[in-house]
Amino acid sequence: MRPSRKKGGDILALEAIKSIQYAEKQAADIISKASSQSKDILKKAETYAAVKYKKILDEAREGNKKIIENAKQEGTKKSEPINNMGKIEVERILNIEKERLDSAVNIVVERIVKNNGNS
Repeated sequence: MRPSRKKGGDILALEAIKSIQYAEKQAADIISKASSQSKDILKKAETYAAVKYKKILDEAREGNKKIIENAKQEGTKKSEPINNMGKIEVERILNIEKERLDSAVNIVVERIVKNNGNS
């Protein structure tokens, strides 16, 4: 009976080895799938991050544009009274120059008339 036991033991040992080999293959498959999935997840995460980053930059740029536009409008609004006062001052100065010119013309005309007599 010894030889039959050996054969039975050999069969059990072979089955154990096959079982271990099968488990190792399954483990290798699981590791391979996990590695592939982790690469896919990483690629998706990078794509998502790039899209989010671009969106954030676009929103920031748009926000900057609005801030600049608001600042320009506020500056224009605040400078209006100063511009209006400047225009009034320019008109006043131009009127003074016109009055002086008219006065100078009158003086020249009077001298010409006095020098030439009663023309």
